[in-house]
Amino acid sequence: MDKLEEYREKVKQILTKYSQNKPSYGEVEVEQIFDVERNHYQIISVGWNNQKRVYGSMIHLDIKGEKIWIQQNTTEVDIASELVEMGVPKHDIVIGFHTPKMRQLTDFSVG
Repeated sequence: MDKLEEYREKVKQILTKYSQNKPSYGEVEVEQIFDVERNHYQIISVGWNNQKRVYGSMIHLDIKGEKIWIQQNTTEVDIASELVEMGVPKHDIVIGFHTPKMRQLTDFSVG
């Protein structure tokens, strides 16, 4: 399996795992969005909590230039650590929601 396919499978595995966690409030669904053609992967929450609309990306990962970019993570889960545990080297993980300057202070890739 080439690197791109390996990373696709690992990203889908993580998102599938966390999409099983349903919110404990309201009528909210958790949806998986896997765009394997463009390498964009998300889990989003959609629904209602009382009279308030709930909609947003919980986790958003992209694969760009043979690196996994963590674009959004509103959970308490450390996605980067999970990727490392799955065998992804730190230099292939970008914490995209940090500024490039902040990324230089981590053990992960700057981009």
